[in-house]
Amino acid sequence: MDVKSIGRVTPPAVALVALVAYGSAAKAQEIELRWALHPGEEATAVVEYFAPEYERQTGIRVVGEILPPDQLRDQMAIEAIGGTGRWHMGYHSPGWYGTFADHTVDLTPFIEKYGFDVDAYPELIVESHMTSEMRPGEYIALPTSPAAPMLIVREDFFEHADEQAAFEEAHGRPLTVPNTWAELREVAEFFTRDAGETVAGETLERPLHGWADALGAGSGIARSFIVVLYSTGLSGWDENFEPDLDHPILIDAAEYFVDLATTVAPADARNWAFLEGLEFFRDGRLAMATMWPQGLATVEDPEGDAAGNVHYRPLPKWEGNLAGYEQGVPFLGGGGVMVFDTDMAEESFKFLHWMLQENEIEFAKRSNQFSRRAHFEDPEVTGQQPYFEDFLPAYQQTLEQVFVRQGIPEYGSVMWQGTVDFITDVFSGDLTAEQAQTRWVDDMRRAFARAGYID
Repeated sequence: MDVKSIGRVTPPAVALVALVAYGSAAKAQEIELRWALHPGEEATAVVEYFAPEYERQTGIRVVGEILPPDQLRDQMAIEAIGGTGRWHMGYHSPGWYGTFADHTVDLTPFIEKYGFDVDAYPELIVESHMTSEMRPGEYIALPTSPAAPMLIVREDFFEHADEQAAFEEAHGRPLTVPNTWAELREVAEFFTRDAGETVAGETLERPLHGWADALGAGSGIARSFIVVLYSTGLSGWDENFEPDLDHPILIDAAEYFVDLATTVAPADARNWAFLEGLEFFRDGRLAMATMWPQGLATVEDPEGDAAGNVHYRPLPKWEGNLAGYEQGVPFLGGGGVMVFDTDMAEESFKFLHWMLQENEIEFAKRSNQFSRRAHFEDPEVTGQQPYFEDFLPAYQQTLEQVFVRQGIPEYGSVMWQGTVDFITDVFSGDLTAEQAQTRWVDDMRRAFARAGYID
């Protein structure tokens, strides 16, 4: 556990502002806001910059406690349900919210009082990370690190004249960045090569693979497959809690995914979890990959082979999908911050308003998290790195079509764990896709019946 707190230096010139804004300096010094944080660049930015700067300006102490990700939910739940008041703010994962719905405050009055701009976020981020069917009509959290995966390709490979000529001769069409999953498989097979062969005029010292994502059993492969599943237009269930996963398109998606992963991805990928394996792309061993934005620093590592040669694109669409999608539909993950029901709720919101809105540009620059309109438009952000010119528009487009987790407490068990079990067993060959599909649908119906959603 990494616990960091900050000293109490308040320059006289700023102290007067704190007196006006927050009452007496003595009162401000007595306020301590405690936040349970998920590890990541945004948490580091809070602990190392925003918390000490807020104390410098206001005299209010902010303590960011970075918890192990595999313990965070349980530790927050114990404290929240027990009413201990250990934390005033906590990490908000929309899929977890059912555990905390009775222990957080409605942020709507604070949003209105302090003028927090909800419209600065894309509509789907608001739906996913700020609202919940369990608390209708309320704002239940603020986004800090919403994230969705996208496609990255080696631009120099695609643009090389030899590669373009060879692909067109083999496939009768120009070599382009894939717009569909079918095109992705074709291009990935084209770029999968052995050591000693060439790519873009260079002899390969190690094998080159056409595409990869994390394929480790469990959450690794589930996170990779679920973006294909949602791109088919399936959502899990409808408003009457009737599963839609018994559709044949689920079988098509599973068989495609297993074929892709076993044909063009490196065997190492079967041990990769979240973000693992992007070193392969960095080092020139992958022509394409699925990348969550948290992997950007790895991909653009100036010491790597790929830096300056990366092209970013929303995930491909599934041709013939059930919803008419024109691009891939990734799972919207990442998180935000919820405010627990304590006597520090308003003070907590004031800090969050200061960090996320009043300092929105600084937040993007220090956290490498992008979600507000200014993060995609302000030259101070867009010009921070040369590759942002390509990455930010593609990521903004990605966020315009993402899947929002359904707001029921059972989502994690019926959909996320259901995906884990389904694709793990199909990929390993323990079950056929049809057998795994039947089990998933039956388990989902039983879970909904136990919860009282259906008879």
